[in-house]
Amino acid sequence: MSNYLRGVFPDEFCKFVEGHIALHIELNNAIRKYIISLMDGSSSSDDESSIPRPMFNRAYTGQQYVANLLSGHPLHSYDCFRLPSEAFHQLKELLVSRGLLQDTMYMLADEQLAIFLRGIAYAQTYRQLCEFFQHSLETVSRYFKIVLRAIVSLSDELIEFPTTEVECHPFLRSNTQFYPFFQNAIGAIDGIHIPAVVSKRLHNRYRNKKGSTSQNVMAAVSFDRQFVYVGSGWEGCATDMRVLQWAMEEGGFKVPVGKYFLVDYGYANTDKLIAPFRGYRYHFSDYHAETSCRYSIKQELYNHRHSQLRNVVKMTFGIWKERFKVLTHMPQFPLTIQADIVLACAVLHNFIGRYHGHDMYFNMLQTEMHHNSDHDLGDVQVNDEDLDMYGRIGERIQGDSLRHSIMTNLWEAHATSQRRRSI
Repeated sequence: MSNYLRGVFPDEFCKFVEGHIALHIELNNAIRKYIISLMDGSSSSDDESSIPRPMFNRAYTGQQYVANLLSGHPLHSYDCFRLPSEAFHQLKELLVSRGLLQDTMYMLADEQLAIFLRGIAYAQTYRQLCEFFQHSLETVSRYFKIVLRAIVSLSDELIEFPTTEVECHPFLRSNTQFYPFFQNAIGAIDGIHIPAVVSKRLHNRYRNKKGSTSQNVMAAVSFDRQFVYVGSGWEGCATDMRVLQWAMEEGGFKVPVGKYFLVDYGYANTDKLIAPFRGYRYHFSDYHAETSCRYSIKQELYNHRHSQLRNVVKMTFGIWKERFKVLTHMPQFPLTIQADIVLACAVLHNFIGRYHGHDMYFNMLQTEMHHNSDHDLGDVQVNDEDLDMYGRIGERIQGDSLRHSIMTNLWEAHATSQRRRSI
């Protein structure tokens, strides 16, 4: 600043102006230096570190990827989301029409649904989904939860419990091995252990008989391989009977009058839950084609037919777990989210089976499915503590009478068939 101006303005003002001029010169020099370094291709690491870089800089966005994938070959959608593009669009329209999902200024409903389906199909964490869809952690987690809540909201519509008016299933009616003996059976029940990620203080409560942490899920399925009831979120240490007691007393599980489900040794035999006879071969693998017609006692014939029918629940679990890898490799979510994910997977399973029955997973051969692996903790015998619940669950005497009647009728029909063959 000139001496003339110094004489006119106060010293403090002059120093203020000089400081701003020096700062302006320094900034111009820095800009000039950076431009020269870019032209020479010799920018220093210090200069690079001072410039913010976008975390996600893929040439195409997640929305563009989803749009290209859904408009391409149907198998691409299948590989990425575990359902064909037609089913994807139908599911999205259903959620939008119910007001459960909507486009936002930040993300279309298509991509929101894609984030969730990709996550459960491949058991991906939020961070993996961030990289795949090129969004921040906050954005991915927010829309994942929005879609999860939306799909769970469809559970009352897509997981329908049978009523008293339900007729004998065509599969039973058309098969003389099962009809009329099991004409009032409406499905099968089993417990399945889904891996659970819990804090150390909860390990004992969620540790199952194999020593791993899991949630014990009670599921009832129809002979269409559709879930008709799902009770998720129970600790891995809980017995199947304990979960069933809660379901019948508080969870809305009520078996229609005159109907029953088929169950295994983990449940009591009642008029609503028909179990196999203990002490006789039962499992599907215990009966081979060459010996399946050689029954030495009535109980074996009954157990074989019972096992053949109840196998539908194992097949359903196999389809379920093959499609959604999250059911075998659960990422680290809050426990409430883990329980809701199980229910959402059941809703999606029913949706696909109901509207897209040609789906490849539903048509998988039994030998292609690993339904006897992780979820099977072996035969769990009912303990004395659970016996106290039986009065509330169903009359054991009526159940034993019904089971004995089925067994007797089966044996008489089998004996008649054997006599006809020998003539």
